[in-house]
Amino acid sequence: TELTREDVADYGLEIQWFDSHLGRMLAELKKRGELLNTIVVVTADNGMAFPRAKANNYEYGVHMPLIIAWPKGIEAGERRLDDFVSLIDLAPTFLEAADLTPPAMMTAQSLMEIFFSGDDPVGRPAAFIAMERHDGCRKGGKGYPCRAIRTEDYLYIHTFEPTRWPSG
Repeated sequence: TELTREDVADYGLEIQWFDSHLGRMLAELKKRGELLNTIVVVTADNGMAFPRAKANNYEYGVHMPLIIAWPKGIEAGERRLDDFVSLIDLAPTFLEAADLTPPAMMTAQSLMEIFFSGDDPVGRPAAFIAMERHDGCRKGGKGYPCRAIRTEDYLYIHTFEPTRWPSG
């Protein structure tokens, strides 16, 4: 439909806007002499605003793009890996990059092993996903609790309160 085409075009414009600003940020880091020792992470938050994408546990709501560059720390060149990671893994990664030890209570895993693994998968067998709420659309602000496990071959989603519609 015309409305769908407009939504997709708007989404493309948002990506173009982001790309232009990312280019400006990288240029500024280079101008300041900080680019080589800066870990640049490019990702998305929770999917595009289309059905079975944004704010749910289906593939396009949790499988986000993730690009990481760190010229001083990661070998130059393009690699495409299919390892499972979570954005919570960024915190211990940044701490390790700063030669700090992540606190023992931190359950996330540093991505350093992936950075230096070449093309070999590190072996994380799954990603664990959770959602409680995306907005206050339900009377009383009740959540829509879901949990999911994503493996290489399967996506299992368990919805604890399926009667709480809409989901997000």
